[in-house]
Amino acid sequence: MKTFNLYKLLVILLFLASFQLYAEEELSIDAAIEQALEQDLLIKSHLQKSQAFDEYSVAVDTWADPKIKLGVMSLPVDSMELDQEPMTQMILGYQQMLPRGDMTKYESASLKAKARGEIAQLDLRKRQVIRQVSNVWLNVYLHEQSEKIIQKNRRLFRQQLNVSQSLYASGRNQQQDVLQAELELSLLDDQLQKVTSKINESRAILSRWIGPEKSTYMLKVIEGQFSQSPGGDVKKLINSLAAYPLLQKYDASEMLARENLEMAKQKYKPQWGFEVTYGSRSGDNMDGSERSDFVSTMVNFDLPVFTNKKQDRELSARKMQLQASKYEKQDIYLQVVSQLEEAFIKWQKLNERVNLYDRQVLRQAKQNARAALNGYQSGVVSFFTLTRARSAELKAELQRLNLLVEQAMVAVDIHYLTGDK
Repeated sequence: MKTFNLYKLLVILLFLASFQLYAEEELSIDAAIEQALEQDLLIKSHLQKSQAFDEYSVAVDTWADPKIKLGVMSLPVDSMELDQEPMTQMILGYQQMLPRGDMTKYESASLKAKARGEIAQLDLRKRQVIRQVSNVWLNVYLHEQSEKIIQKNRRLFRQQLNVSQSLYASGRNQQQDVLQAELELSLLDDQLQKVTSKINESRAILSRWIGPEKSTYMLKVIEGQFSQSPGGDVKKLINSLAAYPLLQKYDASEMLARENLEMAKQKYKPQWGFEVTYGSRSGDNMDGSERSDFVSTMVNFDLPVFTNKKQDRELSARKMQLQASKYEKQDIYLQVVSQLEEAFIKWQKLNERVNLYDRQVLRQAKQNARAALNGYQSGVVSFFTLTRARSAELKAELQRLNLLVEQAMVAVDIHYLTGDK
C-alpha cells in the first residue's frame, strides 16, 4: 500500500514538473516585447549617445586651458651669460583666455539639447520595437488560429465526404457529389499549406526580435487581450500626444536652434584674456646692488567690428533655422493628430464589425451549415448548397479572426502614438 502511494506521488510530481516546463514555454505578447527591448542594439546606441552628449556638456562649460611660458629673454649671444646684461631675464608667464560672453553656457545648453534629442530617439525606438514586435506576434497568432479553424473545418468536410460516399453507395446521389467533396478537401489542404508557410515566415521574423529559442514557444493569450479599448475618447488621446517621442525630438531640435541663436549673439562680444609674466634677473647693478626682477601684466581682447558679412549673416541664419524647426514641429504634430484620428475611427469600425460577427454572422453561418447538412442527408438539399454553406461558415470564422487581429493591430498603432499600454 505504501509503495502504491509513493508511486502515485511520483506520477503527480512528474506531471507537475512537465506542466511547469510546458508553462514556461508559453510566450505572451508582453514577454516578447520585454525580450526584444532588452536586446535591441539601437536602444543601447541612443542611450550611449545621450550620455556622451551629457559628458560633453560638462566639458565645454569651463575655461580654456591656460598657457605657460618658460624661457630666456635678451640673452647676449657673445657670452651666453645670464648676468652680463641688465635686460637678460629668466621668464615665467601665465596666459589665460576667458570665454566670449556667455558662450560656454550656451554651448553646454546646446549639447544638453542634443542629449535630449537622443533620449527622444531612444523613446521613439522603444515604441517602434513595441509596435513591430506586437504586430509580428499578432501575425503569428492570426496564422496559427487560422490553421486551427481550417483543420476543424477540414474534419467537417471529411465527414461530409463520408456522408456523400455512403449516399452514393446506396444509390441516393451522384458520383459528382463525391468528387466535389474530394475537391473541397484538396482545396482545404492547399489552404493549410499556405497558412503553414505564413506561420513559418512569421515565426522567423519573431526570431530576429527575440531569438530563435523563445520564438518557438506557444503563444499565450491574456484574458481580455483582444477586448481592450484605446484608452478614452479621441480628444483625451490627442492630449497625450505631447509626450510622443518624435515631437519631443523636434522640441529638442527647437531648443538646439535657440541655443545656437544665442551663441551667434555672443560672437558680437569681444573675447578677453590676460597674461602675467615674471622676469628674474641675475647679476648686480653698477652700484653693487642686486638687479630687480620684473613683473609684466597685459590684458588682450579681440574686437568684432567687421560684422556685416560674418556675425550678422550667421545671426540671420540662426533665426531662420529656429523658425524652420518650429514649422517642422507644427507639421509633425498635425500629421500625428491626423494619424491618431484616422486610427481611432478605424478601430471603432472594426469593433462594430467584430461585434456584428459575434452577435449574428457566426451564429447564422453555423445554423445554415447544420440545416444544409440535415437537408442533404434527407435528400431535400443539393450537395452544392451544402458545400456553399460549409464554405460560408469557414469564411465567416476566418473573417472574424482577421477582423479581431486587425483591430488589435490598430490598437497597437494608437498605443504607439499615445504611449499607453
